[in-house]
Amino acid sequence: MIDRLKRQLHVGSVLASARLVAWSHGGRLAPGRLAPDNEPIWRDQEHLLKLYRRLGPVFKMRWGGKFTTCIVGHEFGHRFLAENKGRIRAVTADLTQVFPIGFLRQLEGETHTDYRRRFLAAFKAVPLAPHEATLRTIIRDRVAALAAGDGSVDAAAVARAAKSATTAVFLLLIMGADDKSAAAEALTRAMDEFTPNGVLIHFGPADKEAYARLRALVVAHATELAKRQGQPRSLLEYFVRGRDYDETVLGNLITMVEGARYDTHGLWRWILFELAAQAGFLGRVRAEPDAARRMALVRSVVQETLRMQQSEYLHRVALETLKFDGFVIPKGSWVRVCIWEGHRDPAKFDRPDDFIPDRFVDRTFPSTSYAPLGLDHHMCLGATWTLDLGAMLVEELALGFDLAPVHHAAPLKGRFHFEPGPDARLTINKRAEA
Repeated sequence: MIDRLKRQLHVGSVLASARLVAWSHGGRLAPGRLAPDNEPIWRDQEHLLKLYRRLGPVFKMRWGGKFTTCIVGHEFGHRFLAENKGRIRAVTADLTQVFPIGFLRQLEGETHTDYRRRFLAAFKAVPLAPHEATLRTIIRDRVAALAAGDGSVDAAAVARAAKSATTAVFLLLIMGADDKSAAAEALTRAMDEFTPNGVLIHFGPADKEAYARLRALVVAHATELAKRQGQPRSLLEYFVRGRDYDETVLGNLITMVEGARYDTHGLWRWILFELAAQAGFLGRVRAEPDAARRMALVRSVVQETLRMQQSEYLHRVALETLKFDGFVIPKGSWVRVCIWEGHRDPAKFDRPDDFIPDRFVDRTFPSTSYAPLGLDHHMCLGATWTLDLGAMLVEELALGFDLAPVHHAAPLKGRFHFEPGPDARLTINKRAEA
């Protein structure tokens, strides 16, 4: 009771201060309330969608203990980000605690432009095509292991298999460590010790020591990569051989592995559960004789899964007091650009709450309607990889496996994203002719 009273007093103080700021700037705060306890968003995936429908496209709430202004609608999100470039900053971990300058996602100005240019060049220099056979083998092996036994698996088993696959994929593509090699096994253990479940937010002494051990392994591996000839086969090899390599590049590569394997394994987990519920879709892929049409089908599954589940929000902090759409956003408060809710707009998507991959087969959507991988200059560097790797997963599932749902469970908020509920189950069996 005393703790709740303290929270209520704190929220009241925050709200009073924000109202004073709004008054001093000749405006008002967005509608909505600040709940003293955790918002129902932790329990209800549609909570913000309901607030949007009741309060309009700009509203306030308390999220992560912070005064937060939510913006729904990709047009609104685009406009907010464009109008306030240089006056907002991405909300993410402060990685300057372990390497200089910090996370690329958080950088701004010329520093961000410089490092983003360097990383874009690296991605262009490391295409997936030379790795495709290996990548497909990684996927098949992990899915086959998941299908062993009676084929009935729960959400946790799907998550473990997906994470094993995405860890192997990104250690290969980012660090140049071949699957099941001694380097890959050592790096996997070190990654799991440093960041077992998404990028760290707070760093203690033990975390900094774990980073130092991981960094030492990466540096030793980089020395071996520098001896290779021919086209670079990983981002690390590109930087090392080009001598365009510093502690900030190294730190971002390490962070990129963790962010990529975490986000991608979450996406792949949703792909399996969504496909299990789509009777006949994998059969359509198998039966499609035209390679281009088949690729359109498998990519559509990835695009629709991103729309339906995986893409949720962009977080920014106001570096100064802002005005947007007639509302005041106090300095130091958060802004949440609501991607998931924008993807549920019936004016943009027919039957927006239904999983319909075909909507993407013969149509493209502008970023004012569909933006699963970012809206501004911090858009995901690996967007093409995300789609292409997801398409490989879907095609390998279609060619080699049968899926079926067993139990649907309501999504549950995980560390950073909503995930299939722990009671969700599906069956996955290897096809006899595969």
